[in-house]
Amino acid sequence: RTEMDRRMAATPAMLHSIDEGGRLVSVSDAWLAKLGYERDEVLGRRSTEFMTAESREYAMRDVLPTFFRVGRCDNVQYRMVKKCGGEIDVLMSGVLADDPGGRGRISLAVVTDITALLETKRRLAESEALYRSLVEDQSELVSLSTPAGVLRYVNEAYAHHYGSRPEEMIGKNLLDLVPEAERAEVASRLRLCAAREKIESENQLILPDGSSRWFAWMNRAVTDPETGITVVHSVGRDIQKRVDAEQSLKVSEARYRFLADHSADMILLIDRNGNRIYVSPASRKLLGFEPDEAISQRLQDAIHPEDAHRVLPVLSGDPTDTLLTYRMRRKDGSYVWVETTGKTVEIDGGERQRLIIVRDVSERKLAEDRLGEANARLKILSGQDSLTGLANRRTFDETLTSELRRAQREDRPLALVMIDVDRFKSFNDRYGHPAGDECLKRVATTIALSIRRPGDVAARYGGEEFAVVLPNTDEAGAIAVAANIHRAVSDLQIEHAGSEWRVASVSVGVAAARPSEAGRSVDWLLHEADRALYFSKNGGRNCVTAASQARVNEEPAISGKMASVA
Repeated sequence: RTEMDRRMAATPAMLHSIDEGGRLVSVSDAWLAKLGYERDEVLGRRSTEFMTAESREYAMRDVLPTFFRVGRCDNVQYRMVKKCGGEIDVLMSGVLADDPGGRGRISLAVVTDITALLETKRRLAESEALYRSLVEDQSELVSLSTPAGVLRYVNEAYAHHYGSRPEEMIGKNLLDLVPEAERAEVASRLRLCAAREKIESENQLILPDGSSRWFAWMNRAVTDPETGITVVHSVGRDIQKRVDAEQSLKVSEARYRFLADHSADMILLIDRNGNRIYVSPASRKLLGFEPDEAISQRLQDAIHPEDAHRVLPVLSGDPTDTLLTYRMRRKDGSYVWVETTGKTVEIDGGERQRLIIVRDVSERKLAEDRLGEANARLKILSGQDSLTGLANRRTFDETLTSELRRAQREDRPLALVMIDVDRFKSFNDRYGHPAGDECLKRVATTIALSIRRPGDVAARYGGEEFAVVLPNTDEAGAIAVAANIHRAVSDLQIEHAGSEWRVASVSVGVAAARPSEAGRSVDWLLHEADRALYFSKNGGRNCVTAASQARVNEEPAISGKMASVA
């Protein structure tokens, strides 16, 4: 609830506000008391739901359309239904205005209970006897007294507070009804009123049970033109609910100030000019500044320069429901990671200010950074072959698919090189699996060193088979890369007694998708490279074969004991 809502609730008058849909958004305590409802029973419901059927039809047909068109209505008479089923007659006057709290246009309506007045008029008309004046039907306390406080007249309401009849109150001194601590001030006001004609005041009255209640008084001097005697006419209105609400507000404000002063989070209140007008004591632990030091800091000076461009526009505007994480400067010059939430609030007078709550999240940020690093490492590891360190099969498949799409989109060639270690089963059988693993790792390292462009990707395709994806590379360029790989593996001179060449060697197949070949798929490119590799293996191994030559000759196009390239 906004400050306006709280003040409206506390007023002793019957007030309510409706939005453009006719729904109640705020009601005063007097409104609720009069109709017998609790606040949560009425807010959000249409105001017409609390009228009789006739009044509801009249309101919806004639009053509300005009009210929302012209923005006001005056003294519209309705009949309202209380929660208990009883009915009251009211006069309603209202105006329509923009809600400073951002709820669109809302009304502020004053509802006056005229049930008693109408009943009085009816009885006066029937009996033609003016035995009761309007004063007697008021709920306010009305009296006439001398400037010294001697009562000359009280109405029924006044006497009712003391369990007496009006005539029993005549001659008593109203100062006896006031708490002793306030009597001197009340007496002074009566004398002042007699001299100035009119004065407003507030004081307590002692009730017969010994309790006291607060009343607001309008005191006016009245002089009899014939006798010249001056008396004080006083009208008192019970304001105990308002006083209780104000006291509750003070207690609430004191409680919130206590919480703010002892919260581990730093609380800032910033005015519309960007000046800090409150900093909670948590600034000592968070930033090393005393509150009176921190309050003089400019917002832009407290934020890390690398974060200022994204943080300042939010905090300088309306930070409502915005969560920000950034670095703030400490007194020693270091920075601490903080998280802030904020909202724009209205204080007395409707001035808009920014409430910002700052929380230390250094430990959480450190944990998040470590987690991010771990995830990044995990992502890298999840895409790597655990033995060779090259990209694994899943990464190869994803890379080949995405690069083929890019090649088709940008009308560029894409090449694929398939590599198989010759007679690797024989190597494993002779030297054992650990030696076989070491052989694969050395071959993988050689392949990785043989490709130099950032976009080229070497992968372990499976077992002793490897693959290299070469973006923006035609078949001729891929053959050159393949020849380098073939030669570099041979240069390793890894002993292989089970091979014709006595050293470990590789067979290589090369395929490329040209820009002019529309509709080529991943399966087609794999098939072409695999077919070329087959021709290398079938042609004696330890050689490089291009798919184009394999298609033409149906024989290895490039062969030789030590990678002679045709």
